[in-house]
Amino acid sequence: MSANIKRLTLDGGFAAVLVILGMIKIPSAFAGTEYQLSASYAVCLASIVGFRRYFKIGICASMIQLLLGTHTIWDVVISMVFRIVAGGFVQWRPNDKALLILAGPLGTGCARIVLAMCWQLPALPLLTAAVPGMIFTMVCVPLLMPVMKRGMMVLVGIQGKTDG
Repeated sequence: MSANIKRLTLDGGFAAVLVILGMIKIPSAFAGTEYQLSASYAVCLASIVGFRRYFKIGICASMIQLLLGTHTIWDVVISMVFRIVAGGFVQWRPNDKALLILAGPLGTGCARIVLAMCWQLPALPLLTAAVPGMIFTMVCVPLLMPVMKRGMMVLVGIQGKTDG
């Protein structure tokens, strides 16, 4: 299989996982504070595949979510701001664990500020509601990263023959 076909196939799979994780919301005690595992997945993905490739995967995922009717234009705006900020932050130093942990909350915070500006609302309530998800992202990224790196090595054949 050619490298381009393999990459396209992998990127389609990454986009599908991003769509699925974006639709699953982990409930919280307060309305508006639910968490999506897609934030942690996105930070790890940006670190592993690079910003440009991650951004293209994100655009594809957003288009799918719009077509499925599971996201609105506002959801896409929030997602794209998150992708630009978090992915750009990760691109700066993709192997720095501290930056990876901070990338998700920074992306979420900026997305909430943009949303507040678009809706002409005060940003503080939107940011406050996002804090539980930001904390969850900070906890999940270091746990998810080794799993995704290992999975990527197996997917692209770096690992070679696996046990089992």
